[in-house]
Amino acid sequence: MGGGRYSQDIAHENRRSAPQWAAREGVDPRLDPAAGPREVNNETPIVVAMDVTRSRGDDTRRLYDQLPALMERLRARAIVAGPGISFAAVGDAWSDRAPLQVGQFEADNRLDAVLSAIWIEEGGGGTGQESYELAAWYYAGTDCVRLAAGEGERGFFFFVGDEGFYPQVSGQHRASVLAQPDVDVPSGAAFRALHEKFRVFLIYPGKSMEDRRADIDAEIRKRVLEAGGQHDNVDVRVSLIWDNRNDLDLHVWTPGGEEIYFGNKLSACGGALDVDRNVRGETRTPVENVRWVRGTGPAGTYRVVVRNFAFHEEADDATPFRVEIEAGGALLYHEGVCERGRKGQDSDVAVCSFSFSPDAAERAARYEAYGDEVVLGQWAEVLEPGHILRLEDARLITHVLLGALAIASGRETLGQYMNSLRDLEPAAREDVGRALGGLG
Repeated sequence: MGGGRYSQDIAHENRRSAPQWAAREGVDPRLDPAAGPREVNNETPIVVAMDVTRSRGDDTRRLYDQLPALMERLRARAIVAGPGISFAAVGDAWSDRAPLQVGQFEADNRLDAVLSAIWIEEGGGGTGQESYELAAWYYAGTDCVRLAAGEGERGFFFFVGDEGFYPQVSGQHRASVLAQPDVDVPSGAAFRALHEKFRVFLIYPGKSMEDRRADIDAEIRKRVLEAGGQHDNVDVRVSLIWDNRNDLDLHVWTPGGEEIYFGNKLSACGGALDVDRNVRGETRTPVENVRWVRGTGPAGTYRVVVRNFAFHEEADDATPFRVEIEAGGALLYHEGVCERGRKGQDSDVAVCSFSFSPDAAERAARYEAYGDEVVLGQWAEVLEPGHILRLEDARLITHVLLGALAIASGRETLGQYMNSLRDLEPAAREDVGRALGGLG
């Protein structure tokens, strides 16, 4: 992988029709990380890992539009020798169906095909974090052939996103997404391993807190509505999702000790089971949902159990499930399995207990994890000084990427690179210059 030359003629022909990102659903098999680590024999390996949750989904579309110009500048200015690029798409492994998509390292128009094949899921966990640590761990396993042979230098890795990462690479996600052993890895260790093979940067496009809040709410609303539950005006919501015709039941105990389930759908404290599916095995995409509308949720501790009430599939197989909990705006996710052959009380899975406070300040705290200070402080712990590239205008991402390559590789100084951007509007040049200032 990685050979060939990028043709501008082919690129423009490819762009006579736009990729059908909106119509795509699911991971293209060519981009499945479970196939194993990527191999790169190019002189300069480059990874561009883009957040494809709702807050940053447009970046992939922009990069596709700007890729011909990016490749032409790489060639004409000889910014790095023999580049091979792998594009990756990052989501949230706790909530998204496509938490990681990875392309091969290429140098020709197969790069167009990779970007076109990405599923821009526009999901996200609504927690101020995405699964960047999972991408870091995956690419730490890249087979950098020349580097391993002592014939090359470390490559370049660019995360493009505006959120933090989870504190550990979950063993659960290593197993389900990467087909690796189910063993947790601290995120710090994942980034340290990545640094051994790549010089790592974060391109951080700016966004107002008002826009961030709109994205958070939209992410939550999309998932809840697709699950069939009530999203708007809830204090507490517990949604159960599974993928076969068996009749799983959601049981929620209120702070007052009352049990809400199919036999008691309305509680004295205002809770309601408003969706109850697969009583007769009617669907393979069922959901159950318990919620308290805004202003009615009692303060205290809630308890959640999942039970397999009846089998409707031909075989009494195990049934994996997922539970999503929204409590005062905070989101929790749990996965479990009702074991094969068990039903009724014998199949009970104790999912979790959680607390809710109707305090408005606590509800607003979900946004704090999205603040620049919190997000950038976390990234500063795993990146070298100057490698956080803050940018106001996301349309300038490729200009910042090229500048980082030119300066960090020693091919150009900051001044030389900025002189090459004389055609940009003054405000855009200033934006790029500020982003790259720490490298100069």
